Amino acid sequence: MHESLAFLLAMAHFAAAIALSNGIFTTFGQGKIVSTAIESMARQPEAADSIRGAMFVGLAMAETSGIYGLLIAIIMLFANPLVNIFIQNMG
Repeated sequence: MHESLAFLLAMAHFAAAIALSNGIFTTFGQGKIVSTAIESMARQPEAADSIRGAMFVGLAMAETSGIYGLLIAIIMLFANPLVNIFIQNMG
């Protein structure tokens, strides 16, 4: 029983690490969004306002993805429902 619980907790930590790796990719995505927007504004200064608005929408969506990854990691580490189900079924 203890080995199975240890394996379950190890897999939860592994899943949290995968979820947190989302933050790395989010950072690269946000950098790409900003660099492309700045390049577009340099090429077409008259469209800078609409490009800036689209950039902020894209940044908000990318940041939301990173926050969801953090939320999933916190759930897997501190409020994992699988541990409670496992303990109820084994006990």
